[in-house]
Amino acid sequence: MAEFKYKAKDPAGRIKTGSISAPTKAAAKGQLQRMRLRPLTLQATKLDDPKDKKSAGGLFSRDEQGRLKLAIGEAKPTTKDLIVFTKQFATMMASGVPLIQALGILAGQQRVRGFGRDLEKVRYAVENGATLSDALEAFPKLFDTLYIALVRAGESSGNLDQIMMKLVTYIEKAAKIKSQVKSAMMYPMIVVVVAAVVVGGLLTFVVPTFAKQYTDQGKPLPELTQIVVDLSNFLVESWYLVLGGIVGGVVGLKAWIGTEAGRKKFDQLILKAPGLGQLLIKVAVGRFCSTMSTMLMSGVNMLEALNICAAASGNKTIEAFVLRVRERIEQGSKFSEPLGEGALFPPMVVSMVAVGETTGALDEMLVKVSEFYEDEVDLAVKTLLSMIEPVMIVVIGGIVGFIVIAMYLPVFDMGNLTG
Repeated sequence: MAEFKYKAKDPAGRIKTGSISAPTKAAAKGQLQRMRLRPLTLQATKLDDPKDKKSAGGLFSRDEQGRLKLAIGEAKPTTKDLIVFTKQFATMMASGVPLIQALGILAGQQRVRGFGRDLEKVRYAVENGATLSDALEAFPKLFDTLYIALVRAGESSGNLDQIMMKLVTYIEKAAKIKSQVKSAMMYPMIVVVVAAVVVGGLLTFVVPTFAKQYTDQGKPLPELTQIVVDLSNFLVESWYLVLGGIVGGVVGLKAWIGTEAGRKKFDQLILKAPGLGQLLIKVAVGRFCSTMSTMLMSGVNMLEALNICAAASGNKTIEAFVLRVRERIEQGSKFSEPLGEGALFPPMVVSMVAVGETTGALDEMLVKVSEFYEDEVDLAVKTLLSMIEPVMIVVIGGIVGFIVIAMYLPVFDMGNLTG
């Protein structure tokens, strides 16, 4: 049993401080809520049993965390695992199975042992007085802010089973779009890697053979051939510098993107990339409308929904824009007004949102926009891939052709001299 020091606000708005005993942090939060106190801070201070020392999260001992990491290291839960769990959980809730019993059953049938243990911890926290949303909040890598917000809305409205089914639909759509974007980005990367291997092989193994024959003849090489031979010699003799440069470039790029300024700049540049930028904007608009519609239909208020949309965008430029929209709404603007001020949302989307606000069917209008952009993303991915393929073939063919022509120039010159 852990001791938690809390700072909370009562219904009258007065600040209360004190301590409370509970087996987990989530359970302590549940006790405060039943006392009609809204927790502001909740910090573990001591434990009755030092052998069962808990981590800051309040749900695991250090030994348990170590074992759990090993278990998850063997296999991590996938998006499909989360979808199956959510769908089964919603079905059990709709069938009247008690919450704790449902969690226990689902925890025992997970293919990933770590995920099953996580669910068992969730069950334990709920059994000790925590709400489901608070218990799930202890596992942010499994259940994101959107998931928690919708579960919390379901608990408040009493429609948890229905909202969980909406979550299934949302996660499936998000997974589909993510897969499409990966396909669009992976194909050119694979082609570039293959091209680099082919060109590297030519320069490392083929060009030196030709170069040796030409050198044995003692004749000066054409300038184009000499350039290719020099490049081949550099690659053979200083391959470690080339490899180090590539590795250093990748590591440096990741480190730069890891900084706040670097991430902002990178996200700006990627949205302006030819072809790919337009695809990512369509993905962002579709995801935004899908997320907003799901949360509004589930009873989440607009300002909180915009906060979650901003955090879930995955792009700093889009996140900053959504937060500006939120700020304008908080100041009294209509939703459609700030939405149309940037170049992110097309006029068609802004007009449909304005109509939805006027008719009182904003959530339904957002659903229609998100469905439209699902088709747009499909078409954009197919178009991008159809454009990339011939461009890559031409580029690779040009590079290989350049090397071949350069290496046969001395042969042509000798033929001309003989003639």
